[in-house]
Amino acid sequence: MKRFLKYFLVLIAGFALGIVSLIIIFAVAISSFNFDSKEVTTIEENSVLTLTLPTELKDQGQDDPLSEIFGNGDEESSLGLNQIKEAFNRATKDSKIKGIVLKPGLYSSGLANADEIRSYIAEFRKSQKWIIAYGEIFTEQGYYIASACNETYLNPKGMLEFNGLSSNIVMYKGMLDKLGVNFQVFRVGKFKGAVEPFIQTKLSDENKFQIKTYLESLYTYQVKEIAKSKNTSFDSLWNIAMKGEVFTANDAKSKKLVDGLYYENQVWDIVKNKVKDYKKASVSKYLKSEDNYTYSENKIALIYAEGEIMPGSNNSEDGIGSESFIKELIKAKNDKSIKAIVIRVNSPGGSSMASDIIAQEVKLAKKAKPVIISFGNVAASGGYYISCVADSIFALPNSVTGSIGVFAMIANTENLFGQKLGLGYESVNLGEMAEIWRPDQALSPAQGMMMQKAVNEIYDDFISIVADGRHLDKSVVNDLAQGRVYSGKDALNLKLIDGLGGINRALLSASRKANVKEYRVVEFPESKSLIERFMNKANNDEAKMKSLMVEMGLNAKTVSELKSIGRMQGMQMRLPWSIEIR
Repeated sequence: MKRFLKYFLVLIAGFALGIVSLIIIFAVAISSFNFDSKEVTTIEENSVLTLTLPTELKDQGQDDPLSEIFGNGDEESSLGLNQIKEAFNRATKDSKIKGIVLKPGLYSSGLANADEIRSYIAEFRKSQKWIIAYGEIFTEQGYYIASACNETYLNPKGMLEFNGLSSNIVMYKGMLDKLGVNFQVFRVGKFKGAVEPFIQTKLSDENKFQIKTYLESLYTYQVKEIAKSKNTSFDSLWNIAMKGEVFTANDAKSKKLVDGLYYENQVWDIVKNKVKDYKKASVSKYLKSEDNYTYSENKIALIYAEGEIMPGSNNSEDGIGSESFIKELIKAKNDKSIKAIVIRVNSPGGSSMASDIIAQEVKLAKKAKPVIISFGNVAASGGYYISCVADSIFALPNSVTGSIGVFAMIANTENLFGQKLGLGYESVNLGEMAEIWRPDQALSPAQGMMMQKAVNEIYDDFISIVADGRHLDKSVVNDLAQGRVYSGKDALNLKLIDGLGGINRALLSASRKANVKEYRVVEFPESKSLIERFMNKANNDEAKMKSLMVEMGLNAKTVSELKSIGRMQGMQMRLPWSIEIR
């Protein structure tokens, strides 16, 4: 027996040593790639940039060295709005860059981000350089971007979507009934419909009204901008869209939405007529070239707050963990070389507690230096709460904001656990409210009253915070609140924001308030190294989930919404529905 144990322990030790050796070899191999070093590439004279927009565009992108190593040929799929902005800014002043060929692809990442890109295109064109848009298929949002270019071309067999906007809301009530789960809801606000998909099979009239109102505001602005770009009338474009008269390539050409129907090689023949000996350079490659910017000791911090607001730290790149965000905010506040802070908010809200904790830190930062807010596609409910205490707020006309309201949902799984699974609970209680969180039974009337009282108090605090931050009377805020959603343009009229514009407008305001003319922008959080992202379990799990959903043909948005239910800790300041405008 002793001999057996001896050999067994030797075997285990050898196995463990082998595993450790493999880990060391793997680490050395990974480190040899030196992913974090910036390889400088050379851009030739007479270069033409090529930019394919990602379908899903985040505010802050990450470099993706793996695409180069494994050759998936899709480096630009991980580009963020920040990198696209940098590329346009540099190309505008770079004499080697003669023009850009833009492929919007299947872009569907929000109207406000589309508006940002249109503004970059407008600045680029002011430098007397040209930009051509080409697509095999133009989505509604993709065409909105393309229409800002000098020329827009569509594949002869392609399609163009120009038929109005649709906001799709998944209703979960039927599924929950089949599972034996129902929710008890506590809310404040006439328009606070965030809970409707979980307790109703159809949207309320109030919710439909506000959705249609803000869709009309968004699309009216969008069509007006396209009419200006295409030098045509708003009324004619509006009628085309409302009647759905455009779908095929020939439709688009006959209605003069595009300048021609060509295959991609023919588009490059057009480029050749503009620049005889042109050289192609992708934006991802261009960003690795030397940037001859003017160095400045003065800095303005640009902090990204993107995704659902939640308590604690967020290990994933999606979401705003209160602790993680505050850590970045304090860094910027304490850095004396940083003269002002711009926070880019792109969030539908989330935890009321986490939102309040973040708002308090924004107030403290504002005492040290100017804090300016820039709204992205959506900055609503909790996203608006963390913003309203700053010095100034700027939004795009088609940003989605407001949704000043509060709710809480308590799941009752009595039918699921008791009738379907045969599980029973027995409680021994000390105190009338001791078993308020018991999942297998509905709250008692007294417990329900306690929950509603808490929701009412948080809503009153929300109104007070907005009134104080925006210098408005509390009764005025209460009237325009009620959980109602607004476009950025409408929010300006209601004094919920200070002006219209994107990130550049916010940076300009920050520099003026800080009284600095020359500055450089530093971004927070800093980009993670490849090894950090590779070792980040949250991101690995998320990548696996997305891959599985693609294989199974599932809608990633729907699965993501269901997953977020499990993160709804405590009271919620959240948008009335998941924004998916098509």
